[in-house]
Amino acid sequence: MSVYVEVVHVLFVLSTALLYPVILALLLIFGWSLALVGSLISEYTSRHRDLHELERVCAEASKMARSGHEDIACNAVEGYRAHPQVSKALSEAARSFRSDASAARIEKTLQDAELGMGKALEPIKIGVRVGPMLGLMGTLIPMGPALISLSQGDIQQMADSLVIAFSTTVIGLAVGGICYGVFVVRNRWYRQDLSDLEYAAELLSSGRSQRTSLGGGSEASG
Repeated sequence: MSVYVEVVHVLFVLSTALLYPVILALLLIFGWSLALVGSLISEYTSRHRDLHELERVCAEASKMARSGHEDIACNAVEGYRAHPQVSKALSEAARSFRSDASAARIEKTLQDAELGMGKALEPIKIGVRVGPMLGLMGTLIPMGPALISLSQGDIQQMADSLVIAFSTTVIGLAVGGICYGVFVVRNRWYRQDLSDLEYAAELLSSGRSQRTSLGGGSEASG
């Protein structure tokens, strides 16, 4: 029986010792979630998407490539104003004009862009789960001292413990809600970016294939 009491006491001490680290982690992740909202607003104001401009740039690049001016075609694509991840992927695809890379190179560029966007979303997905988890821990940990205070008739101590429990619940749920909202919006943006990249890659690949067929035809006629 004494062993059982000792084990319960150790568990109680360990769980109670986690209260302050949990509260500190909650405050940090809550501040990070607020900064996340600010970055979302900043990204929204700086995003630039013009499908007609993208089509025009890719058509011009394909035309230059068919004429043998690969460097000009590459510069035309690199000059397209877009989200940094989109611009980087377009620049990588445009370098295929210079390096004579195969279609697999463009496909690899698109896959890397998709992985990069997924990596950018990973911390937000973690925040969606970790925020409520920390909130739940902050709720359950003070309940033990609150029950002990109730049994001893210390109402003030019990009230203080319950205030901590309810406050951490609210903060944890707020973090989860903020992160989930940011994740949904950014995921939609990145899916649209990937769709535009795939469309641009198709346009560039068609121009490249036409250039290759024209080159092959001229060699055959020669």
